Amino acid sequence: MNDFTNGKYFRYLDRAPLWVAISAIVILVGFVGMFINHSRTGAWFNLSIHYTGGEHLLLKTTEPMDIDGQAIKAIVGEFSASEPIVQVYADDLTKVAIKMVVKADGVNEAELSNSRVENLRDMKERIGDAHGGYDSATNPETLEQDHVSATIGAELIRNTIYALIFGSILIMLYILMRFGRWQYSVAAIIALLHDVAITLGFAAVARIEIADSFIAVVLTIIGYSINDTIIIFDRIRENARHYGDKHPLKFICDISLNQTLMRSINTTATTVVMIIALIFLGGENIRPFLLAMCVGMLSGAYSSIFIAAPAMLWFSKGQQTGNDLERDKIMDNEVVDEMEVPDDDGDSSSTVGRQIDQAIERKGKKRRKQQRRK
Repeated sequence: MNDFTNGKYFRYLDRAPLWVAISAIVILVGFVGMFINHSRTGAWFNLSIHYTGGEHLLLKTTEPMDIDGQAIKAIVGEFSASEPIVQVYADDLTKVAIKMVVKADGVNEAELSNSRVENLRDMKERIGDAHGGYDSATNPETLEQDHVSATIGAELIRNTIYALIFGSILIMLYILMRFGRWQYSVAAIIALLHDVAITLGFAAVARIEIADSFIAVVLTIIGYSINDTIIIFDRIRENARHYGDKHPLKFICDISLNQTLMRSINTTATTVVMIIALIFLGGENIRPFLLAMCVGMLSGAYSSIFIAAPAMLWFSKGQQTGNDLERDKIMDNEVVDEMEVPDDDGDSSSTVGRQIDQAIERKGKKRRKQQRRK
């Protein structure tokens, strides 16, 4: 603590506008990517058929296709009720992934299903004729085929949004119970929304398919981010308890960030290293989601330090000292985790539990002295 009082610390909060501006620019780029996607395909994201409804096909022809996929897209477009998404594999020009809503005519479900099957068969025949000659068994060969109704897709989207909202509410309640102040809860949720926005923006720009696995990636990022944020908030709370009567709240937040910086870097680095290894050594199917997870992890580490703490300080602008921070609590919270917190002499071996015992003992001595005086 002596090094900090001598001015040997990085003043994060003095540069808070810079950190917010960086985040705003990155998020804005993501929104631009969403608008571009919407203008080209009618959808903000590259949603899988599990969310949009429709048909997903993975076909293999005997002759290679053009890498831009325009010839295949022209054929598919004749049988699709909306703008299809066609992607020829760069490492294998005989494979193409198609996502489309197949045209269907009929007055009941049976007629619609039969019409859809006929259109798919005609489309495959056209693709086969254009690339080596049609053969119902081998050209084109159907490697994958999935169909999801639009009703199921809309329900999945709705349930996913509900799950994220419900999870955010539970996180807010947990932080409120743990720290006793709404400012911590709101700041943590802002940091989480920051991470989700950056991850979704990256997915939009990189055209990563939003499927069930991507939702799992987002939830994982939220878990890592909130854990890092709670560690920083814990340190702010403990420093406010022990040094709040001597230093302003802004100083308390700055030294807390300096104390937890290496912990945040090390935790994130160990996770990101493993993700990068999987990106290069894992399969092609999981690579897009690993890239999104890597971006989300880095965003989570950034937001915990540069977004959550400044937001908490801004919402606490009525409190000028660490003591004010502790007095303005909605509820008392006696539960404290044992964490390593440096003493005044720089010894990092003492624990929060021991420091709390010492604080209670000092208060008891002070109370006994006051009673003797009376």
